[in-house]
Amino acid sequence: MATNQLELDSLRAFLAIADHGSFTAAATSIGRTQSAVSLKIRKLEDELGKPLFLRNSHRTTLTPAGELLLGYARRLVRDSDAAIAHLRTPEAAGAIRLGIGELFVPDHLPRVLTRFRRAHPRVRLEVQVGLSADLLRELRAGALDLVVANREGDDMGGRVVWAEPLRWVAAADFEWRDDGPVPLVALPPQCPYRRMAIDALAGIGRTGEVVYACTSLLGVEAAIAAGSGVAILGQSSLLRNPGLRDIGHRLPALPVCQIAVFGEATADHAAARGLVRFIEDSLTSESSLLKI
Repeated sequence: MATNQLELDSLRAFLAIADHGSFTAAATSIGRTQSAVSLKIRKLEDELGKPLFLRNSHRTTLTPAGELLLGYARRLVRDSDAAIAHLRTPEAAGAIRLGIGELFVPDHLPRVLTRFRRAHPRVRLEVQVGLSADLLRELRAGALDLVVANREGDDMGGRVVWAEPLRWVAAADFEWRDDGPVPLVALPPQCPYRRMAIDALAGIGRTGEVVYACTSLLGVEAAIAAGSGVAILGQSSLLRNPGLRDIGHRLPALPVCQIAVFGEATADHAAARGLVRFIEDSLTSESSLLKI
Protein backbone atom coordinates (compact mmCIF):
# COMPACT_ATOMS: atom_id res chain seq x y z
CA MET A 1 0.00 0.00 0.00
CA ALA A 2 1.33 3.44 -0.93
CA THR A 3 2.44 5.63 1.98
CA ASN A 4 3.34 8.78 0.00
CA GLN A 5 6.85 8.58 1.43
CA LEU A 6 10.21 7.91 -0.23
CA GLU A 7 12.74 6.20 2.03
CA LEU A 8 16.27 7.56 1.73
CA ASP A 9 17.81 4.08 1.93
CA SER A 10 15.69 3.00 -1.04
CA LEU A 11 16.72 6.12 -2.96
CA ARG A 12 20.39 5.39 -2.22
CA ALA A 13 19.94 1.87 -3.59
CA PHE A 14 18.17 3.31 -6.65
CA LEU A 15 21.03 5.76 -7.30
CA ALA A 16 23.64 3.03 -6.87
CA ILE A 17 21.96 0.89 -9.52
CA ALA A 18 21.56 3.86 -11.87
CA ASP A 19 25.26 4.74 -11.46
CA HIS A 20 26.70 1.20 -11.66
CA GLY A 21 24.31 -0.39 -14.16
CA SER A 22 23.61 -3.57 -12.20
CA PHE A 23 22.07 -4.75 -8.95
CA THR A 24 25.21 -6.74 -8.08
CA ALA A 25 27.61 -3.80 -8.45
CA ALA A 26 25.18 -1.50 -6.66
CA ALA A 27 24.91 -3.89 -3.70
CA THR A 28 28.70 -4.01 -3.40
CA SER A 29 29.04 -0.22 -3.58
CA ILE A 30 26.61 0.43 -0.70
CA GLY A 31 27.56 -2.58 1.39
CA ARG A 32 24.25 -4.46 1.11
CA THR A 33 23.27 -7.87 -0.22
CA GLN A 34 21.76 -8.06 -3.68
CA SER A 35 18.51 -9.39 -2.25
CA ALA A 36 18.29 -6.41 0.14
CA VAL A 37 18.82 -4.00 -2.76
CA SER A 38 16.18 -5.78 -4.84
CA LEU A 39 13.71 -5.55 -1.96
CA LYS A 40 14.28 -1.80 -1.60
CA ILE A 41 13.69 -1.26 -5.32
CA ARG A 42 10.49 -3.33 -5.22
CA LYS A 43 9.25 -1.21 -2.30
CA LEU A 44 10.14 1.96 -4.21
CA GLU A 45 8.36 0.77 -7.35
CA ASP A 46 5.31 -0.25 -5.31
CA GLU A 47 5.26 3.19 -3.68
CA LEU A 48 5.44 4.99 -7.03
CA GLY A 49 3.29 2.54 -8.96
CA LYS A 50 5.74 2.36 -11.86
CA PRO A 51 8.74 0.21 -12.84
CA LEU A 52 12.02 2.06 -12.49
CA PHE A 53 14.44 -0.26 -14.30
CA LEU A 54 14.61 -2.35 -17.47
CA ARG A 55 16.55 -5.51 -16.71
CA ASN A 56 18.43 -7.62 -19.28
CA SER A 57 21.43 -9.93 -19.24
CA HIS A 58 23.90 -7.16 -20.08
CA ARG A 59 22.91 -4.04 -18.17
CA THR A 60 20.14 -2.57 -16.05
CA THR A 61 18.81 0.70 -17.47
CA LEU A 62 16.31 3.28 -16.31
CA THR A 63 12.72 3.41 -17.51
CA PRO A 64 11.21 6.83 -18.32
CA ALA A 65 9.86 6.91 -14.74
CA GLY A 66 13.33 6.06 -13.46
CA GLU A 67 14.86 8.89 -15.50
CA LEU A 68 12.31 11.28 -13.98
CA LEU A 69 13.05 10.09 -10.45
CA LEU A 70 16.82 10.32 -10.89
CA GLY A 71 17.16 14.08 -10.44
CA TYR A 72 14.79 14.17 -7.47
CA ALA A 73 16.62 11.27 -5.81
CA ARG A 74 20.01 12.93 -6.16
CA ARG A 75 18.73 16.17 -4.63
CA LEU A 76 16.96 14.44 -1.75
CA VAL A 77 19.98 12.32 -0.83
CA ARG A 78 22.37 15.25 -1.25
CA ASP A 79 20.24 17.54 0.92
CA SER A 80 19.91 14.85 3.59
CA ASP A 81 23.67 14.30 3.67
CA ALA A 82 24.32 18.04 3.83
CA ALA A 83 21.86 18.52 6.70
CA ILE A 84 23.41 15.69 8.70
CA ALA A 85 26.94 16.98 8.07
CA HIS A 86 26.03 20.51 9.14
CA LEU A 87 24.17 19.46 12.27
CA ARG A 88 26.84 17.00 13.39
CA THR A 89 29.68 19.46 12.91
CA PRO A 90 30.73 21.18 16.16
CA GLU A 91 29.58 24.78 16.29
CA ALA A 92 32.15 26.94 14.56
CA ALA A 93 33.60 29.98 16.28
CA GLY A 94 36.22 32.61 15.54
CA ALA A 95 36.85 35.30 12.94
CA ILE A 96 37.11 34.87 9.18
CA ARG A 97 38.52 37.56 6.91
CA LEU A 98 36.71 36.91 3.64
CA GLY A 99 37.37 38.58 0.30
CA ILE A 100 34.57 38.56 -2.26
CA GLY A 101 35.12 39.39 -5.91
CA GLU A 102 33.16 42.41 -7.08
CA LEU A 103 31.87 40.48 -10.08
CA PHE A 104 30.11 38.04 -7.78
CA VAL A 105 28.56 40.38 -5.23
CA PRO A 106 25.12 41.68 -6.27
CA ASP A 107 23.02 38.55 -6.09
CA HIS A 108 24.64 35.41 -4.79
CA LEU A 109 27.00 35.74 -1.87
CA PRO A 110 25.08 38.27 0.26
CA ARG A 111 22.26 35.73 0.58
CA VAL A 112 24.71 32.94 1.35
CA LEU A 113 26.55 34.96 4.00
CA THR A 114 23.32 36.03 5.67
CA ARG A 115 22.32 32.38 6.01
CA PHE A 116 25.78 31.49 7.33
CA ARG A 117 25.62 34.19 10.01
CA ARG A 118 22.25 32.87 11.18
CA ALA A 119 23.52 29.30 11.26
CA HIS A 120 26.84 30.19 12.97
CA PRO A 121 26.28 33.18 15.27
CA ARG A 122 29.63 32.66 17.02
CA VAL A 123 31.61 33.27 13.83
CA ARG A 124 32.57 36.87 13.11
CA LEU A 125 32.77 37.56 9.39
CA GLU A 126 34.93 40.43 8.16
CA VAL A 127 33.98 40.84 4.49
CA GLN A 128 35.98 42.84 1.96
CA VAL A 129 34.70 43.39 -1.58
CA GLY A 130 37.08 44.14 -4.42
CA LEU A 131 38.52 43.05 -7.74
CA SER A 132 39.92 39.53 -7.88
CA ALA A 133 43.53 40.58 -8.48
CA ASP A 134 43.54 42.91 -5.47
CA LEU A 135 41.93 40.33 -3.18
CA LEU A 136 44.33 37.56 -4.19
CA ARG A 137 47.26 39.86 -3.53
CA GLU A 138 45.94 40.47 -0.01
CA LEU A 139 45.40 36.73 0.47
CA ARG A 140 49.04 36.06 -0.40
CA ALA A 141 50.11 38.80 2.01
CA GLY A 142 48.13 37.18 4.85
CA ALA A 143 45.58 39.99 5.13
CA LEU A 144 42.68 37.68 4.17
CA ASP A 145 41.85 34.08 5.13
CA LEU A 146 39.68 33.16 2.15
CA VAL A 147 38.76 34.66 -1.20
CA VAL A 148 35.79 33.83 -3.41
CA ALA A 149 36.44 35.40 -6.79
CA ASN A 150 36.83 35.01 -10.55
CA ARG A 151 39.28 32.43 -11.83
CA GLU A 152 40.61 33.33 -15.25
CA GLY A 153 42.64 30.15 -15.80
CA ASP A 154 43.89 26.95 -14.22
CA ASP A 155 47.22 28.59 -13.39
CA MET A 156 45.47 30.81 -10.83
CA GLY A 157 44.80 27.81 -8.59
CA GLY A 158 41.77 27.76 -6.33
CA ARG A 159 38.88 25.33 -6.54
CA VAL A 160 35.95 26.07 -8.84
CA VAL A 161 32.61 25.95 -7.03
CA TRP A 162 30.37 27.85 -9.42
CA ALA A 163 30.14 28.97 -13.02
CA GLU A 164 27.81 30.85 -15.32
CA PRO A 165 27.79 31.85 -18.98
CA LEU A 166 28.96 35.35 -19.85
CA ARG A 167 26.79 37.58 -22.04
CA TRP A 168 27.07 40.84 -23.96
CA VAL A 169 24.44 42.97 -22.24
CA ALA A 170 22.72 46.26 -23.07
CA ALA A 171 19.49 48.08 -22.27
CA ALA A 172 16.41 46.70 -23.99
CA ASP A 173 16.06 49.88 -26.07
CA PHE A 174 19.78 50.53 -26.62
CA GLU A 175 20.81 51.34 -30.20
CA TRP A 176 24.31 51.61 -31.65
CA ARG A 177 25.98 51.61 -35.03
CA ASP A 178 27.60 48.46 -36.37
CA ASP A 179 30.28 50.45 -38.22
CA GLY A 180 31.61 52.45 -35.24
CA PRO A 181 33.37 51.71 -31.94
CA VAL A 182 31.35 49.61 -29.51
CA PRO A 183 30.56 51.83 -26.50
CA LEU A 184 31.58 49.92 -23.37
CA VAL A 185 30.58 50.28 -19.74
CA ALA A 186 33.27 48.77 -17.55
CA LEU A 187 34.95 48.44 -14.19
CA PRO A 188 38.55 49.70 -13.69
CA PRO A 189 41.32 48.59 -16.10
CA GLN A 190 42.37 45.56 -14.02
CA CYS A 191 38.88 44.03 -14.36
CA PRO A 192 39.10 40.84 -16.48
CA TYR A 193 35.76 41.53 -18.19
CA ARG A 194 37.01 44.89 -19.43
CA ARG A 195 40.09 43.31 -20.99
CA MET A 196 37.99 40.46 -22.36
CA ALA A 197 35.58 42.86 -24.10
CA ILE A 198 38.33 44.86 -25.79
CA ASP A 199 40.28 41.76 -26.86
CA ALA A 200 37.18 39.94 -28.15
CA LEU A 201 36.15 42.93 -30.25
CA ALA A 202 39.67 43.33 -31.61
CA GLY A 203 39.53 39.69 -32.68
CA ILE A 204 36.73 40.49 -35.14
CA GLY A 205 38.24 43.80 -36.24
CA ARG A 206 36.05 45.99 -34.03
CA THR A 207 37.09 48.67 -31.56
CA GLY A 208 35.81 48.86 -28.02
CA GLU A 209 35.65 52.31 -26.46
CA VAL A 210 35.08 52.67 -22.71
CA VAL A 211 32.52 55.47 -22.44
CA TYR A 212 31.48 54.89 -18.82
CA ALA A 213 33.74 53.56 -16.05
CA CYS A 214 32.37 52.43 -12.68
CA THR A 215 33.89 51.17 -9.45
CA SER A 216 31.17 48.59 -8.70
CA LEU A 217 29.18 46.01 -10.61
CA LEU A 218 25.94 47.56 -9.42
CA GLY A 219 27.13 50.81 -11.00
CA VAL A 220 27.83 49.01 -14.27
CA GLU A 221 24.35 47.48 -14.28
CA ALA A 222 22.75 50.85 -13.56
CA ALA A 223 24.71 52.54 -16.35
CA ILE A 224 23.74 49.84 -18.85
CA ALA A 225 20.08 50.05 -17.84
CA ALA A 226 20.24 53.80 -18.45
CA GLY A 227 21.46 53.18 -22.01
CA SER A 228 25.09 54.25 -21.57
CA GLY A 229 26.61 51.34 -23.45
CA VAL A 230 27.40 47.64 -23.62
CA ALA A 231 29.11 45.39 -21.06
CA ILE A 232 30.09 41.80 -20.46
CA LEU A 233 28.15 40.43 -17.50
CA GLY A 234 27.13 37.07 -16.12
CA GLN A 235 23.84 35.58 -17.22
CA SER A 236 22.46 36.23 -13.73
CA SER A 237 22.47 39.97 -14.48
CA LEU A 238 19.87 39.35 -17.19
CA LEU A 239 17.76 37.29 -14.80
CA ARG A 240 18.02 39.97 -12.14
CA ASN A 241 17.38 42.97 -14.42
CA PRO A 242 14.44 42.54 -16.82
CA GLY A 243 15.31 45.85 -18.49
CA LEU A 244 18.53 44.38 -19.92
CA ARG A 245 18.90 42.15 -22.96
CA ASP A 246 21.46 39.80 -24.47
CA ILE A 247 22.94 41.26 -27.68
CA GLY A 248 25.43 38.45 -28.23
CA HIS A 249 24.08 37.70 -31.71
CA ARG A 250 25.91 40.82 -32.90
CA LEU A 251 29.18 40.21 -31.06
CA PRO A 252 31.83 37.50 -30.46
CA ALA A 253 31.07 34.39 -28.43
CA LEU A 254 32.10 34.53 -24.78
CA PRO A 255 33.39 31.88 -22.35
CA VAL A 256 31.93 30.67 -19.08
CA CYS A 257 32.90 32.63 -15.98
CA GLN A 258 34.38 30.47 -13.21
CA ILE A 259 34.08 31.34 -9.53
CA ALA A 260 36.62 29.69 -7.23
CA VAL A 261 37.52 29.54 -3.56
CA PHE A 262 41.13 30.50 -2.85
CA GLY A 263 43.02 29.90 0.39
CA GLU A 264 41.08 26.91 1.71
CA ALA A 265 44.22 24.74 1.71
CA THR A 266 45.78 27.02 4.33
CA ALA A 267 42.57 27.86 6.22
CA ASP A 268 43.46 25.94 9.37
CA HIS A 269 40.47 26.63 11.60
CA ALA A 270 37.05 24.99 11.63
CA ALA A 271 35.14 28.23 11.04
CA ALA A 272 36.87 28.86 7.70
CA ARG A 273 36.45 25.29 6.53
CA GLY A 274 32.81 25.40 7.59
CA LEU A 275 32.26 28.60 5.59
CA VAL A 276 33.72 26.99 2.46
CA ARG A 277 31.35 24.03 2.80
CA PHE A 278 28.42 26.36 3.44
CA ILE A 279 29.19 28.47 0.36
CA GLU A 280 29.53 25.42 -1.86
CA ASP A 281 26.35 23.75 -0.57
CA SER A 282 24.36 26.98 -0.91
CA LEU A 283 25.55 27.61 -4.46
CA THR A 284 24.77 24.03 -5.42
CA SER A 285 21.14 24.67 -4.49
CA GLU A 286 20.92 27.68 -6.83
CA SER A 287 19.14 26.51 -9.98
CA SER A 288 19.21 29.58 -12.24
CA LEU A 289 22.85 29.25 -13.32
CA LEU A 290 25.37 26.60 -14.32
CA LYS A 291 27.08 24.66 -11.55
CA ILE A 292 30.45 23.08 -12.30
